[in-house]
Order: sequence, then C-alpha cells, then structure tokens
Amino acid sequence: MQSNISDNPDIKMDVKFEEVDGFLNRIFPERKLRKILFIVPPDADAALFNYVSAKRGRYPNYPPYGFGLLATHLRKESIEVVLLNLNSLILRACKLSETEDSFNFNSIWEEALEEKLAEYEADLICVTCMFTQTHSSLSQVCAKIKTITPQTPVAAGGVHITNSLANVDSATQLVDDLGVEIFFLYEAEVAFRQFVRVVNKKALVASLAQVVFNINNKGLIRISKRITPEGEELDAIPAYDLIKIAELSKWGKVGSYTGLVPEKTRFATVLANRGCRAQCTFCSVRNFNGAGVRRRSVESVIDELLLLKEVYGIEHIMWLDDDLLYDRYETIKLFNAMIQRKIDITWDCTNGIIVSALTEEIIAAAADSGCIGLNLGMESGNDEILREVKKPGTVRNFLDGAEILRRHPKIFTKVFLIIGFPGETYRQQMDTINVTREMGMDWHLMQVLQPLPNTPIFKSMLEDGLLDPKDFDAVHNATGAYGKISKNQEKKRDLLGSDFKNAFNVDCLDAVVPRGEFDNIWAYMNYHQNYKPLLNEKRSEKLSQKLLHLKHIYEVIAPDDAMAMFYAGYLQKRLDGKVEDQLLNRLSATLSKSPYWYDRFRDFDLSVSQLK
Repeated sequence: MQSNISDNPDIKMDVKFEEVDGFLNRIFPERKLRKILFIVPPDADAALFNYVSAKRGRYPNYPPYGFGLLATHLRKESIEVVLLNLNSLILRACKLSETEDSFNFNSIWEEALEEKLAEYEADLICVTCMFTQTHSSLSQVCAKIKTITPQTPVAAGGVHITNSLANVDSATQLVDDLGVEIFFLYEAEVAFRQFVRVVNKKALVASLAQVVFNINNKGLIRISKRITPEGEELDAIPAYDLIKIAELSKWGKVGSYTGLVPEKTRFATVLANRGCRAQCTFCSVRNFNGAGVRRRSVESVIDELLLLKEVYGIEHIMWLDDDLLYDRYETIKLFNAMIQRKIDITWDCTNGIIVSALTEEIIAAAADSGCIGLNLGMESGNDEILREVKKPGTVRNFLDGAEILRRHPKIFTKVFLIIGFPGETYRQQMDTINVTREMGMDWHLMQVLQPLPNTPIFKSMLEDGLLDPKDFDAVHNATGAYGKISKNQEKKRDLLGSDFKNAFNVDCLDAVVPRGEFDNIWAYMNYHQNYKPLLNEKRSEKLSQKLLHLKHIYEVIAPDDAMAMFYAGYLQKRLDGKVEDQLLNRLSATLSKSPYWYDRFRDFDLSVSQLK
C-alpha cells in the first residue's frame, strides 16, 4: 500500500489527477454512468445470525437512509437508481418461514443478489456498511458480486468504511477483504454526485472529493478534499419509493421503543441535523460528520414527516440525530411546528441526547409533539471520568436534567452507561450507581466499553497494544445488534442468574476494576438500577410503561429472563390486583429448570408465591 493513507484522514495528499483519470477510463470505458445499483448487505453474516432471535423480531431493520439521500441527489443528474435491501429480505424470509430447517441464510441473500444482477445491468454497484459488525457480511457480498459480474466496478461507503480507511493497518485489511475499486468517505451525497459528473466528463477530475481509488498494484489514491453538505443540500428528503419504508418494521425493529407502541405500528427514521457539539473520546461521530452541528430547515423536516405520515402511513419515527437538541430556538421551533401542523405521530431519540441541553421548555414541547422515549447520554456518574472522556456535562447537569424529565412522566427515559473506561475504579463505578439512583430515570442501558475505530480512545488503546486494528472481530460496534455486547445480550441477561451480589465487596474501592469482573459489575448494576427500584414505583403511568418494557424484554430480547418475568408480575399485580396465570406458569417453569435463577431468587428473597 502506498503511504497516501494516513492516520490523519484530513491530510491533503499530492494526487496525480491524470493517473486518476486513467483509472476512471479503465473501469468506465465509455465514461457513461447512467445506472447505479445500491445494495444493503445483511447486518451480519450467517455465523452471527440467530434464527430464533430474528423470528421474535429481535434484530433491527433500519431504513437505508443514506442511500435514500444519495438517490435523491443522483436523480438530479438523471441517474437511474435501484436499491436491493438484502438485510430486510433476510429478516422477511425468517419471519415468514415455517421452520428453521426451511430457512437458509446464505441462499436467501445470494439468490436475491444473483437475480438482481441478472435483471439489472448497472454501470456501478454501491454497497454500504455502517457498523464494524457488518464487515464480514459486506466482504461476502462484495466477493459474490465480483464472482457474478467481475467487470462492473463496485464502490463502498459508510461509517465503517470511513473509520477503517483512517488507519494504515485497518485500511490494508479492508481493501484486502473487499476487493472493490472505489471507497467514499464521510457524508458522501454531494461528493458522490460530483463523482458522477466527473465520470460523465461534466466536471474536471480535480473537483473530486473524499474518495479513495484502489488502483490494483499501484495501491490507493486518496482525494482528501471534503464537500460537506450545507443549506439546501441538507434539506433533501430520501427517495422513500426505493426504500419501501412502510414494510421495514414488519420484519425487524427500528429504534429501542418498539415495546411501548402498538404491535403493528409503522416505524421510520428521520434526520433533522448532522453532527454533534460534543467531543467524546469514545465516539466517532465528530470524525465522520466533522466539527459542529448543521441543521436542516424546519420546513424540510416537516415536509418529510408529512410525506411519511400521509403517503406511507408511518405512525412513529426515531430521530437519527446525534445531537437532536442542538440550538434551543430551532429545536423548540421544530417541536412546535409538529404540534401546529398536527403531525400526530409519536417519536423517540434512541441515539441519545446531551442532557446538559435540556430545559423545561424543550421537554414540554417534546412531550406535546409526540415524544414517548429519550435515551440520555450519561456514561458515568463520576466527574473525573466525565472530564477524561470529554463528556459535555457534569453530574450536576445530569441531576438537573433528571429533575425536568421527572415532571414529564409520559416520556420513558433510558440512561446510557459504560463500564470499563481505562483506569476506572470500583469507587468511580459506585459513583455512577449513586448518581443514577438520585436521578430516578426509568431504565439503564449498561455496556462494557468497546472502542470504535477512528476515535481518540481507540487510538490510545492501539498505542498501548490493547487492540489489533486488523482484527475486526475484536472491535465490533458495541451498539450494533450483532456486535459483541448485543450478540451476547441474552447471555448477559442470564448474568442476572450469576452470583453478582458481592461485586463491590472488595478490599480497596480505589482499585481499578479488572476486566474479568465486568460481567459481575454489569449484573449488579442491572439488578440494582433497573429491577430493584420497581418495588418502589407508585405512579400509574410509569407502572404501565415499565410493564410494557419488561414484557418486551422477556418476549423479544431475552425469553428466559426470570427477573423480567418476576417484576412484570409484580407490576401487573400493582396495576390489576392479580398476575396472569400464563406469566406465573412461565416464571415457575424457568425457575424449575435453571438452578442459577433459583439461587438468585433465593439470594434476593424473591419467589413466585409473592405474586399470588
């Protein structure tokens, strides 16, 4: 590989544009690009896919929002665009299959790909990859494409692509695994449109931006100039006719609040702004989107919401924003416009909000505009840790924000927490537990730190020899459905059946928590921050919300979670005066077949008889 792939993705390289032009002549002999095929790979490969989980609706089926935006921009250049969503096809086939034996993961996507490539002769094929967990699946799809139509150039883009190309070693691995000709970096809709103009000789090669060319034995050539979408470019609405938006939530889930809405609710995603004001060391948003936040016009967002509701029957949206509340005035203006225009759809912010941005006026407007759920980006309840990871907030901010949210009980609140920051001690983790108890939010989502490529914390761990950038299996995105944490989430729910009651019974609370103790810490926090507080819940609205949430846990996420069953029964009894026989029988059966659950119930003095 040539040295023009740098650890700093913004370093401008000395590019010989005549070499690039020659490369384009070779892969586009007629210099005509008119037909493009977009392909969404399965989120994970067959080895990570779990049929039973998918059958329950456990796996997400997010709309390919980025491809939708690309299509909108490309149509302005009279480009014909077709989209093949292999991930949705896999989930649909699983849902409709009668038995696991009748379901063949690889055959489904391979046959669909073969059929599409046979019927549609594209000038360029584009594949996308959001999370590291999709790397293996992406590699398999690219290999299949090259087997079927080796003469057709292939381009790859997305967050995982951008992050991997920021490091020499991971870039080498990416190129070797995918074998494609072109890589697009960052938000690429404007740069991609310019690329099409260059291929079609409507623009000079020197106008190319944020693209990497794999020129076989000559290595990689990177065009580092960036074209960041601004103004009217941000106001583009995805080509929903290609996305088949109305059916995606039938086969998988969108966001993390599916348990709080009616079963057949139609979900979609919307992006109101891009970027994040924060500089958290564990997050790659700033590297991908650049510094700062760029907002769409309120009018364009409202137009998109109305389109989704009136044309496609969408009833709930998840905001894709990483900093939804940026710019207090514009945020309130958006929520008020949703109220005044009678959008009448519910919404959540699964990606998380910056708690220090909360105000009473914002949350009141959010609640009135349809908000049913907010995820709070907290991560730690220790001010020293917060400063080290450059979190935009303090413990005081979290306590003040929680006080506002408690006045709006219709909004279900979840708190993001991370276990295992470098050098984190038992005492600092205890601080997190104590602060969240005082906050009194509805649920807490704990995960062990999994460093993302192209983040400051990832780079520091590389320097310390704690990571291998070529081992994509070792750096799975923690938040992805098939990543290390989520892949084992059902198992981790079972960690509540492990002996975690003495997790903090150590000789020195100021000692750094060893990695081998993270599972016990996770289980301890999950029980004491999520389940035990339910015994003191008295608000009828919260009792109903939390009952729905617990049902979603033991029906969709972790069917053998006896703790979720017990506390669902407890809430049922508080609300209705009795517990359903079906739930009692299911809990009894789980305890009888699991000595681990039996022991934990004994440890915490819990029993089925308490629910009768």
